[in-house]
Amino acid sequence: MKKNLLFLVMLLLAASIHANDKLVVSQWMTTPAHQVPMPVFHQVENTAGKVFDATKLLEFDRVNLKDHFPEEGKTLTVVAEQELTWTPVVSDSNGFIIIDHDTLSQNPQVTYLATYIWADRFVEISLELKSPYLIKAWFDGHEIGTKKSTEEEENTIGKVSKDLKLERGKHLLIIKTIKPANTSPQWKVVANLEIKEPFSLTDLNISLSPLNRKNIHHVMDGLKATSVNLSADGSFYTITYRRALPPSDKSESWTELRRTADNQLVQSFRHTEVSQMQWLPNSNKISYVHTNNKKTTLYSQDIENGQLNVLFEDLENFASYKWAPNEQYIIYSIREEGSGTDDDMRQILGMQDRQSHFRNRSFLYRFDISTDLHTRLTYGNLSTSLHDISPDSQYIIFAQNFPDYTSPSFSRQNVFRLRLETLQLDTLWMNEARSASISFSPDGNQLLATAGPSAFDGAGENVPQGTIPNNYDTQAYIYNLGEKSVNAFTKYFDPSVGSAYWNKADNNIYLVTTDEDYKRIYRYDTKKEKMSLLELSFDYVSALDFAQNAPLAVFKASQTNNYPRFYSLNLKNMKQTLLDDVEKKIYQHVELGEVKDWDFTASTGVEITGRVYYPPGFDSEVKYPVIVYYYGGTTPVGRTFAGRYPFNLWAGSGYLVYVLQPSGATGFGQEFSAAHVNNWGITVADEIIEGTKAFFQAHPFADASKVGCAGASYGGFMTMLLMTRTDMFTTAISHAGISSIASYWGEGYWGYSYSAEASAGSFPWNSKDMYINQSPLFHADKINTPLLLLTGDSDTNVPPGESIQLYTALKILDRPVELVMVKGEDHHIITYGKRIKWHNTIMAWWDKYLKDQPQWWDELYPEKNY
Repeated sequence: MKKNLLFLVMLLLAASIHANDKLVVSQWMTTPAHQVPMPVFHQVENTAGKVFDATKLLEFDRVNLKDHFPEEGKTLTVVAEQELTWTPVVSDSNGFIIIDHDTLSQNPQVTYLATYIWADRFVEISLELKSPYLIKAWFDGHEIGTKKSTEEEENTIGKVSKDLKLERGKHLLIIKTIKPANTSPQWKVVANLEIKEPFSLTDLNISLSPLNRKNIHHVMDGLKATSVNLSADGSFYTITYRRALPPSDKSESWTELRRTADNQLVQSFRHTEVSQMQWLPNSNKISYVHTNNKKTTLYSQDIENGQLNVLFEDLENFASYKWAPNEQYIIYSIREEGSGTDDDMRQILGMQDRQSHFRNRSFLYRFDISTDLHTRLTYGNLSTSLHDISPDSQYIIFAQNFPDYTSPSFSRQNVFRLRLETLQLDTLWMNEARSASISFSPDGNQLLATAGPSAFDGAGENVPQGTIPNNYDTQAYIYNLGEKSVNAFTKYFDPSVGSAYWNKADNNIYLVTTDEDYKRIYRYDTKKEKMSLLELSFDYVSALDFAQNAPLAVFKASQTNNYPRFYSLNLKNMKQTLLDDVEKKIYQHVELGEVKDWDFTASTGVEITGRVYYPPGFDSEVKYPVIVYYYGGTTPVGRTFAGRYPFNLWAGSGYLVYVLQPSGATGFGQEFSAAHVNNWGITVADEIIEGTKAFFQAHPFADASKVGCAGASYGGFMTMLLMTRTDMFTTAISHAGISSIASYWGEGYWGYSYSAEASAGSFPWNSKDMYINQSPLFHADKINTPLLLLTGDSDTNVPPGESIQLYTALKILDRPVELVMVKGEDHHIITYGKRIKWHNTIMAWWDKYLKDQPQWWDELYPEKNY
């Protein structure tokens, strides 16, 4: 106790020393010095005529420092039964850490030093390290310099230096220093941080704690679990992992097979290059495909005895497969390449033909396990897609989807039931304007379908008379095969259905839903016809799978402010068991601020929900800059933990982040979502403006003079539109925004089809007021707010021209605007290196306009003399 108190006093006395514009690092952690034996024959010259010396030990790293974060009392490693444990030390009055005074050794000695540097903003520094002995230094895991000289004279000392550009956050400096054998000068190290102009010493702080704020590398780097699937009886599960391989843009993915009872690894498929892994429906066997030179082989493996079988091999253009419930056959699909896609002169056969894959067709085949017989099941000019196989394995359900540019949704669907023994075809429905996803009930007498509310002649519609429903507000239906009747059992259920599963083990239907801005699981009791929420204590469920023959499920879930994990769920007693917590290591030292709900009632009487992300260490006496985020389209901004716009990361950078869910979003009931149709921002823009004003009135610590707003895709359109309607924002960011509704409608791959719902029945020739008056481009002269336009230059959803034409207008008008295009990226920026640069661009823009710190932006985009 006295020792700890004494050290605390020493820390206070030896706070980081300031010398002019230099910061002398006075707080460190060190490991005990330990001897390193020289290798045998170290005095024998090698082929280059050199003997082994201590500099070779500097180059050779005995200790793995990757992903190691020093802490007081934490062990780095064990050498010759000596624990190298981190211990806090402080420098002397000159800033030196004294490692050893006068001990001589017959072997070289090594010790490690570590400290953390907190940067409160983007800052440029020069790091200088001095020691009479050998030094190797790492900064944030990257080697930044070595000093290979030894100064024998007591008053001489060498140095190594490195210019560094620090982003906001905690940075780790580790030094390895070596004292060669039989050397006498005092073993000491000093580190100086020289602050470059216009930055100041107050921008940095020295710490011995690894506690950090969330940053882009927490989101992008490290091991992530992406999916999990249960075996038929729930005894085993497969889990798939992914990790980036920086600094390259590559990544690796693999699957592991584990025992459910104890999570023990049974088999790893790492480096096997297999895909499409599936559990067989009734046994502890697994199947997967391997493709080589465009030829596919399908394998099955018995987990209990390890036996591996080749089911079929060398199939070309293999696309997908599904096991029959009796495991006697497989239904698979073969892709047939279309013609004319590479012609110099290509006639476009309808809007969908702009997509390179449109002319490809996919057809169904059956493979019989016992006879090795392949049977072709479908043919024709329309692709056939398998939806499900009946529980008795006698029938399949398949569909044909095809464009019809005269129908309300510009597409139609035919659905058939095929008896496999006779190839007798039953037509269930033809030319349905609303496509559905379909599966069999456990008894095979009914179908479970998900589709928009207007499907099945509007059976799922629940909107006031005269209102057009939003068909992105997905409903669930039970279709009786005998009576050909439809039960729209979610018609009066506000959450929107993402996926539905009719569970054989308990005959209940489980729905993964968009429930306001949550993702939740509901259970529909088919006997009692009652819906109930599964109380799982999570905010966002992003994956769900069931055992075929046991009351067991697995799911992936996260909190608004906590990373995702995988759990198993006993469907009888609702007991949850943690299966995977792989991201715990990534976030072990990350400090997050609070997230609080904040709703307001608009002047129209509509309640608009929202939430606020607070910076860690929030102080209500401080004025914080604010970022307002929205989508404004047909889906709410979900409570994801990471995502492309990690709000808790923005908050960790010193911003208050207000996320709101304006009218038109699904998950709040059909009347609420119907407000999206034929609106194009009229209602949403007013709600965002009104909500932002109310937010500042309710939060006196929010700085109304420093407020930014941002959105992407439809949200990018909303950003552009808001700039034409208000000057209340200090700055704004639009990613892949729509500046002209008419050009997006006709040019984007899915512009016309999205508009089939968003602009139902409205076209440029009959609704000029909407297509022009609601398009930001036609009101560009009203924009005065500094606006950053971001877009992938290969975006096929919202073409880059939407940003380019608004940029052109604003440049001509001499308004503050920047356009940054990401090379080779589509609607989402997914390539590792480009994603980080894109993220940094956003953060640097916020800092420039909301913190009056333009240096990071100027570093990323220096002014060029063109």
